[in-house]
Amino acid sequence: MTKTFLLPLLSLPLMIAGCSDSGDGSPEAGQYKQTVKITELDFPGMTEEAKKQTIVQMEQVVGGAAGSLFCMQGDDNGAQWKEAAQQMSGALGGQCETAKNEGSATTIDLEMTCKGTAKGDVSIKMTGQANTQGYDSSMAFDIKDPDSGETAKLAMNIGAQRQGDCPG
Repeated sequence: MTKTFLLPLLSLPLMIAGCSDSGDGSPEAGQYKQTVKITELDFPGMTEEAKKQTIVQMEQVVGGAAGSLFCMQGDDNGAQWKEAAQQMSGALGGQCETAKNEGSATTIDLEMTCKGTAKGDVSIKMTGQANTQGYDSSMAFDIKDPDSGETAKLAMNIGAQRQGDCPG
């Protein structure tokens, strides 16, 4: 398993937060700055040095200066949370099933399993809370390699804060 497989996973929070409705406590329409903090990265055979470098690179990809700003639209009644499973399935490939989806317009509480992805079977847990000025969430991935049977782990905290209106 390589970090090139993990990088698409880091774009999922942007897809999930792509739209919101300011009438229900969800983030208001506007420009947001995303932050990502990798809280766990455990790949079989990965050295501590490689682990440190991968964490830095992954956090920079999503939290870097240009990539961390994005615009959210309004008027979707919290559909961004409800669309998480479908977007996750498309990003991972394989056959995905939602085991739990108890979120609301302002919360996410989602568990999924994707079998047959390019890197094996993937279990995903996502939790989070939105407010009118942003969101805080956590994501955890367990990735079971089909060849070795070993499991890799990736967990992160993802947040965003409103910076103002979207440009032009």
